[in-house]
Amino acid sequence: MSLKEFNQSDSALSDPGESDDAGFLAFFENYLSDILDSLDKPVRSLAKRVLLGGGKRIRPLLVYHCGSDSPDVTDDLLKVSAIIEIVHVATLVHDDILDRAKVRRARATIHTEIGDHSAILLGDALFSFALELATEFPTTRICNIVSSATRRTCSGEIMQTFARGNYDVALSDYFSFIQDKTGELFKASCQSGAFLAGHSESTFEMVGEFGLSLGLNYQIFDDLVDSFGQSHEVGKCLGTDFDSGKITLPLIFLFQKLSTDESLSLKAEMSTGSVSLALRKKIGELMIDHEIRHECMVFLQEKLKGTKLIASNVGCKRMSSRLLGFMSSFEEKLSFLSSDNLPNFLAFNK
Repeated sequence: MSLKEFNQSDSALSDPGESDDAGFLAFFENYLSDILDSLDKPVRSLAKRVLLGGGKRIRPLLVYHCGSDSPDVTDDLLKVSAIIEIVHVATLVHDDILDRAKVRRARATIHTEIGDHSAILLGDALFSFALELATEFPTTRICNIVSSATRRTCSGEIMQTFARGNYDVALSDYFSFIQDKTGELFKASCQSGAFLAGHSESTFEMVGEFGLSLGLNYQIFDDLVDSFGQSHEVGKCLGTDFDSGKITLPLIFLFQKLSTDESLSLKAEMSTGSVSLALRKKIGELMIDHEIRHECMVFLQEKLKGTKLIASNVGCKRMSSRLLGFMSSFEEKLSFLSSDNLPNFLAFNK
């Protein structure tokens, strides 16, 4: 069965569920593997190493859910899904270097195998390849969507990098960082799918708003996993945000809970550079005493309600139903967060 036939089947034309997601992703994985064969030989095997090693494929699924109303554009949906996923993985290659992460998707990160210099060039090659593919559409709109999202994603990462070790970052600044670094590619996924399917400009704008909101929530979730998740459950290094001086929601909420003097004192201790085991233990105990994990979970669940409301207001009812279904599967991922309030970055055994 071709993807077009799959999209025209009774299963795909009903409200898509997990089986339909799996069907689309099966086509996507084959398409992605084939398109990587057009890369230059020195890059090809490395690109396949980082792109075909698994992943949640959230962005391709968003493209599919926002564009599957028009079966005539299914090949284009696969192509733009691959483009956005390539950009996403390029950012991960660079992020892992910046964070000194050793594990990604339950295997060694690429920079630990080929060195930082080569890994940086690999990320650059992937960015370039994605934008080259985007120029092959007969309209410049797709290239504009993808290139704009790529630029803002990099800007968000730069802003967050500049803010490392600055524990005075406000909640609004944190939202600005993560909306750009994660939300923009979610937005691009939704809007490119809706555009290719021929939806109205109002629907195009609404799904973009949904993508930004979902991306922000997803990054909050990812930050909470980094603080409270378990490495064996998520297949990557955890606690890297804390170790690299990134300000995330748990620390922002902790500083808000402390008195002014306590907050200033703790920030001063953390700003010395190396965080001692004693200081790690102190921060962990403060997070437990002030129920920071619970506060973060309540906050995230409220944000998710807002994202659901946006999905409910999407003009196309079939798309609205698909996005709400996707939200349900996303909420199930909250189980990756440990029920234990003890932050995983304490690493007492180090």
